Amino acid sequence: MRILQIGKYYPPAKGGMETVLAAITEGLLARGDAVDVLVAGPTRTTTRAALPAAAGPGGELVRCGVVATPASQPLMPDLLPELRRLLRRRPDVVTLHWPNPLAAAALLASARGPGAGRLTVWYHADITRQRLGAALLRPLVRRLLARCDGVAVSSASLRDQSPLLAPHAARTAVIPFGIDPGPWPAAAHPGRGPLLFVGRLVYYKGVEVLLEAVARLPGAELDIVGDGPLRAALAARAARPDLAGRVRLRGELDDAGLQAAIADAAALVLPSLLRAETFGLVQLEAMAAGLPVVATRLPTGVAEVTVHGETGWLVAPGDPAALAAALAELLGDPGEAARRGRAGRRRFEDRFHRDRMVAALGDWYARLAAPSTGDRGGL
Repeated sequence: MRILQIGKYYPPAKGGMETVLAAITEGLLARGDAVDVLVAGPTRTTTRAALPAAAGPGGELVRCGVVATPASQPLMPDLLPELRRLLRRRPDVVTLHWPNPLAAAALLASARGPGAGRLTVWYHADITRQRLGAALLRPLVRRLLARCDGVAVSSASLRDQSPLLAPHAARTAVIPFGIDPGPWPAAAHPGRGPLLFVGRLVYYKGVEVLLEAVARLPGAELDIVGDGPLRAALAARAARPDLAGRVRLRGELDDAGLQAAIADAAALVLPSLLRAETFGLVQLEAMAAGLPVVATRLPTGVAEVTVHGETGWLVAPGDPAALAAALAELLGDPGEAARRGRAGRRRFEDRFHRDRMVAALGDWYARLAAPSTGDRGGL
């Protein structure tokens, strides 16, 4: 099968969508599929690179040159011509990873021709943080969803709660994210050592709430990995007497640094506050290492990953007292923390391994590409 994946960025760019796109690409290539990937690049110059595969034809990674990035949207003069070039290869399936407005508009502008493949959308999240932008883009995403042949989401929560997906629920497949466990060494001492947060330092991640919770736990330590607009405010809070010397803001880490931080942590903490946290991919990285997770009980995929009382702890979002109580329980019983970490590793293998995601995705693609599939317009 020939597949075209259209994303926003690709590793080494950091982010959940980027990690998932790479996992999908690597997994499909390993199956022997031909996979082309079209994304924004890190410079003004468009580059093309081969995607080799041990078996099968491999593919091509196209990083379009970016001339500006207003409102987090990369502007790529070469996007449309590169898209049309890749479409001339007649992929069986095209997947657009949303949110990705400019690429969606370019794809919808592409004319349908004989032998066109199936158009699918991997819907990662609603746009919730930019209300004006979300309102302006609503007609675009509605047209995209109406025209596509199928939609994939990472969790039943996203399928059931997104107002834009509601009219398409019957043809929306739930395919949980999966990652390769290979890079993640076993946690050295779950329940002992520093607590760990990994993510962007923005409001909806709830790091301020985490600091208030740690302040209630004398002796507890916290490593914060990531960067963002709240870094200065978080550093100022961490310098106050009730936290001084117990919190380290470590900035962005490379892959080896993050792997070491997870291996050395007592637990991963994901204190997110809002539905903008649709899944929390870092939970999978912790679970792959056998590290317990403390997360918030959001009405999203976050609470579908961590199972309270089994693989970790779930608490109400925005409640520092409840979060502190869960952290105190974890740090006070390393044996229980280790047990939940082991259970998390088993749940990861059963549900969130990259190979399971890719197998489910491949089966879905095959069903959509079958001649009996109803024609909704495609490309």
